[in-house]
This record gives sequence, structure tokens and C-alpha cells, in this order.
Amino acid sequence: MESIVIDLDYDQVSSLLSELSQPSPLPKLDGSPKAPRAFDSADVSFDSSDWLARVLQVGIWLNLDGSFDAEDAPETVALRLFDELAPGKAGDSFAVNDGLVQLTELGAQHLEERLSRAAGNRSLFLQLIEEERSVAAATEAWVEAWDEPVAVEPLSINASVDKWRIYDLAARASQQQLELNPTYQRDFVWSNSDSQMLIESILRGIPLPSIILAKVSNSQRYQIVDGKQRLTAILRFMGSHPEGLENAKLMKDYDVFKTNFAQFARRNTLRATDIRQKYLPFKTRKYPDGDPLAKLGGRYYCDIRNEPVRIAGETITVADLFEQACDYFIPVLIYKDTQVRDIHRVFRLYNQQGMKLNAEEIRNAVFNHLLISRAMLFVSGDRPESTIAPELVKAGINPSDAHEIINALGFGVSRFRRTKVLLWTVATLILKPAQAPDKTFRTPSTASHIDEFLRSIDNGRLAQFKSTATLERLSSDIVAALALHQVASDAWHPKFRRKGKSEMASRWEELPVVASVLACFVLVVMGEEGRLTDGLEDIRKKTANMVGPASTQNKTQWAHIANSSTLVLEALGIDLAAAHVAVTERYGDSAVEALIEIRKIPIG
Repeated sequence: MESIVIDLDYDQVSSLLSELSQPSPLPKLDGSPKAPRAFDSADVSFDSSDWLARVLQVGIWLNLDGSFDAEDAPETVALRLFDELAPGKAGDSFAVNDGLVQLTELGAQHLEERLSRAAGNRSLFLQLIEEERSVAAATEAWVEAWDEPVAVEPLSINASVDKWRIYDLAARASQQQLELNPTYQRDFVWSNSDSQMLIESILRGIPLPSIILAKVSNSQRYQIVDGKQRLTAILRFMGSHPEGLENAKLMKDYDVFKTNFAQFARRNTLRATDIRQKYLPFKTRKYPDGDPLAKLGGRYYCDIRNEPVRIAGETITVADLFEQACDYFIPVLIYKDTQVRDIHRVFRLYNQQGMKLNAEEIRNAVFNHLLISRAMLFVSGDRPESTIAPELVKAGINPSDAHEIINALGFGVSRFRRTKVLLWTVATLILKPAQAPDKTFRTPSTASHIDEFLRSIDNGRLAQFKSTATLERLSSDIVAALALHQVASDAWHPKFRRKGKSEMASRWEELPVVASVLACFVLVVMGEEGRLTDGLEDIRKKTANMVGPASTQNKTQWAHIANSSTLVLEALGIDLAAAHVAVTERYGDSAVEALIEIRKIPIG
């Protein structure tokens, strides 16, 4: 019995590994990584360390920062892998039995989440190649997909608005009033991981995005314009998907389908692929002890119907949430009296309108209550109006020259990119990244490190940056650092500003801007601005050899910033230990010592 459960839990992992191994063009990365050798999902074994070797084979698609040597022991490789996939939980993700590294259920969950995301980003990359985009352009988009959260704004159009409970949707589906698979919709493509995260949102009482339906003229049926993946996941989880029910009726022991799906799956020897393709139920995610959903983790809907959950401030059962008239609603936008040809048009408009919110736009919304967020918007010029940061205006801070300097670097006012560069610089200088078990510093993505910096301010870890006085000093220092950067513009060699560009290069890439402004910031804090203006020629020679890395991996970006900024400071006679002390004294924290260690990472 246990082996079948394990097969079900791991089957999606093997399917995703096989998908990522198939022949295709590859992103352009440092080191000329080898293309994976194609293998079938049935070739993946979880009874040994074979699965781990398969993960390394498709490693190029996983965007891993860790380096893995073929001679490393499997246990060492697994520890590094899961330390990156699930920091702090590596020890619970695998077990070593007789020298063999075997996945735990929690490890399979972490791995499946990474593989699922990798498969989606691989599809994006290959789609751009098919559209005859260059490998370099497709690689850049692939990296951005890894770095940025995905969020699509709903259409703003004229339609009636309603709110339905889950049981409303399930009842209409069972009565054949919902057309779940109109011809213009893509197939059900969500992985189990995607579906589980949606169910988690519901169990936590988190509102879902709107489902958009179209009621065709002279018909009582609704077609799904947007929301098919969500609705399919909900119906599958409940065991109420019409197609799933029809498939189940053709199998053995249908009488236990609704009451004991695990037994039903065993008796019909169902694999994870069968369950997904036949629209059958899936289990919830597993949750750690202490999580409000811990008792619901890793179980089917039929097993948790009577378990309590907190929804809208009240305790109800899971069955109440999914099957009764509770206070959890899903917004529904309904087009009425719409011809089929118009439904196609609406669907195209919905999918083409607007752009995904990027990391900066999401960050600005989430952390806009923090003064530092508004201060950086004001200082960068992304939002130059005085009402954004009246505290800074009152303190006499005028960043208008800084706006011109940033514009001259090639950063226009678009999607908060200027704010990102300033926050990136400050976060890199102030917040030390977390350390791995071997005490080396991790190298998180730009977006996650900036977010962690702001979270640390919000939760009090860096409470000093809630102080108006600290923000005044920070804003003043940034303005001064940008001014120094501009005065010393001859110090920055064109090869440093944009890799592979001519001597006439004027527009900058983000990495060298962060590295050089960080160095100027430290000089301002130490009162040593004159060292740069006096050493222009020496620094120009130094930066001629600081060409940006070809790889866009997190670790090489961190290494380039750390290497460039600290070497510039050392070339100017700055003692880095003294710099660390100066930054700490001014701002209460400093990451200079971490940058000294991170610069040891080979850039390639």
C-alpha cells in the first residue's frame, strides 16, 4: 500500500524531470552547460539516488545557484540542492538509507514546485525561440521569469458583477450549466503544485481573483472566459468535476470514490498522471507543525470534510466551506446575451490587454506604507511630486539633480526601474544575505533580496529605517553619491558600463550602476569623496577590466557587484574594515563584510 502512495506522490516529479530532459535549445549561460540527455519518466527511480542524478542532468533549467561536482557524495549534493530549494528544511527533504539518498514527501513537494516552475519558464523560453527571438533575448526573458512574480490584471470592461459561493459553481457544474472546456480555451495545464496552492488559498480564506463567465444568448449555460484552471482545480479537489465523475464511474469500486479516494486509487492502480488527466482528486500540500492547516496537510478532500477552518472570522468545517452557504465568495463577472463570436473576441482582448505587474510594481504596492519606499520613489524621480515624501521636502532634500543624473545613465521613468536600482544598492550595502549551513553567504535574486530588506524594516529587524531622521540621512547620502558618480564620470570605463559595447557607450546596465553607486555611497558615508575625483585615471584603468558577467545567475551578479565595488574602494586606499564600521555607525547595520566574502565567488 505504501509503495503505491509513494508512486502517486512522486509520479509528477518524474514526469516533470522527463519533460525538462527533452531535446531543445538552451538558455545562453556561463560555462557552456551540457544539454540534458533525454529520458522517460519511467526511467526515474526513487528507490535509490537515481532521482538526484536526474535532477542534476536537467539542472540548466532549474536556475540553481549552487555548484555541484560530479565527485561529490550524493548526500552532499542533496543537502546543497534542498538548502537552495527550501532553506532551513534540507534535513527534512531527504533521508539516507544504506548510503542511498531517498526523497521524503516534503522533499518531493519542494522539488515538484521547482520543477513545475522550471517547466513553465522553459515553455516561455521555447515559445520566444519559436517566435524567432534571439537566444540572448529569450534567455533574458527566461531569467526575468525566474526573478519576477507573475500577476495579471483583470480586464476593466462593462459587465455585470456577482459573487458566488463554491457550492454555487459546483452545483452548476453538476447540472451541466457550466461549459468547462469551450473551444477557445487551452487544456487544463496546471500542475498538482499549482492546484494545491489554489486550494491552500481557499482553506486560509484568501480571496481568489474573479472568474469571468459568458452566458450565451438563448441558453442557460455559462462558458468560462477566464478561470478555467482555477475552477477545474476546485472541482477536481472536491471530486466533483463532471468529466472526472464520468471517468470514475467506469472504474472499479465507484462506491468508495467519494468517501475514500486513496482506497479507490489503490484498487484501480492509478498513477499521478492518470489522476490528473482524468480530472480526479488530488491531496492538499503538507504543512509544518504549528501551521493552522497542519492537520489538513497531505490529505484528500473526503478525509478532511469535517475538519475545522477559520473563514471570515468564524470556525466552520471544510465541508461547509465547499458545500454550504458560508461567507466565502468568489467574484464572478458575467457577460449576458453574448454571441459565440463575441466571446472569442472578449477572450482575445482579455489575454492581450496590459502587461504583467513586474516585481517593482508589486513591491511598491505591498510596501508603500513604509517611508523608505516613498522616499526612494521621490529621490529616484519615479514619483517626483513633493506630496510623495513631504518629510524629506520639509528637511530640505531636493533630488532634482539626482533625477537628471539617473536619466543620463539611461534609466527613464518606466515601471519603477529607478527605484529598483536605488533599493538594490541600499539593500546590498545594508542587509547581509542569509548564510548556508557551511557559513557561506547565499546569493538570492535581486527581487527577493530587496523584498527581504523591506520586510526586515517592516517587522522591526531593521527598525532604524522607519525613523524619519535615518531616512533623511539615507536620502541625502544617495543624492550625494549620485552627484559624486556624475562628477567622476570619467572614472567609469565604457566596457564597465555596458559589456561588449563601444568606447562611446553612455547608457549603463543595472549591475555596474549598482556596483559603482554603492562605492560612491561608501565614500560619501566616510567623507572621502575627494579620493575618487583625485583618482579618476586609476579607476578608469581598473574598471576597464571589470566587464560584466555573461551569466545572469544570481551568484555571478552578486560576485560582480561585490568584486567591482570593493576593488574600486581598495584602489582608492579605503580600508574595507573601516568602511564596514563607518556604514554600521551611520545606519546601524552593514553588509560590507559579507561583500568581501561574496566577491570570492568566481565570475567566469
